Amino acid sequence: MMNNSNKYAVLSMDVEDWHQLYYLIGKADTSYSMLDGFKNYVDILNESGLKTTFFVLSSVAEEVKDTIKYAVSCGHEIACHGKNHTRPVELSLNDFEKELIDAKACLEDICGKEVIGYRAPCYGIDNERYEIVKNVGFKYSSSKMDVKGHPLYGELDLGDFEPKMQGVYVKDNMVEFALSTQEFLGKNIAVSGGGWIRLLPWHLLMKPLLTKYLNNSQTYSLYIHPFELSRVPMPKVEGIGLLSNIRARRGLGKQESRMEELIEMLLKRDFEITTFGELAEKVIM
Repeated sequence: MMNNSNKYAVLSMDVEDWHQLYYLIGKADTSYSMLDGFKNYVDILNESGLKTTFFVLSSVAEEVKDTIKYAVSCGHEIACHGKNHTRPVELSLNDFEKELIDAKACLEDICGKEVIGYRAPCYGIDNERYEIVKNVGFKYSSSKMDVKGHPLYGELDLGDFEPKMQGVYVKDNMVEFALSTQEFLGKNIAVSGGGWIRLLPWHLLMKPLLTKYLNNSQTYSLYIHPFELSRVPMPKVEGIGLLSNIRARRGLGKQESRMEELIEMLLKRDFEITTFGELAEKVIM
């Protein structure tokens, strides 16, 4: 049973390759992989004795099949990130349902366990497609990002969900874990995002924002990507513009040390670091 005085954190990873980033699709070299960051992250967490949830694209599942099985053997959770990193709102309802069923079955076949969690690519989901996620058989989702005006994020309305604790909502035994945000200059910053953590100046801005958030919060959720913890260099991509180049590359060599600092910050504040599946079970018990 959940103790509402406890604090919980999930340090999740969206397992997709670097060229599947929305602003690189169709422009980057798809033969070059940075998925080694998946295994690197499993090892980082294992060294700290921590467990997490990996939201895996079924299109890369075969390529990382051994790491999926290794992660499961270490006690980590495998969840679903869809098939090809297409935003759900860009798919018809029928196509979305078919892709979701196929992706879920693929991951379950590899990891040998029921896959109960889902995260929408780019958080691009609406309520109509959210119903499909529930009907397909998922028991929780982590697809709500409360950052207004972002061109990729969807408009998922949680108004008729029951708030169970900060950032955790339930409707018909379906649990939604909203991503962590902190207000800064009148706008919400995704302090949950691996990209935000590596892009923004760490000591000047991001660490103070995280400190403020963690000092006043009961839950924290992180999403990070394999390319951000890869040990191979990111190739140059022509024709994507300066801003996209900065978004893709800035801070890549610093991400691992920042992750270590973040873990220390969470443990110092007595956050229980767990998986979304374990937390969902506590929520609905």
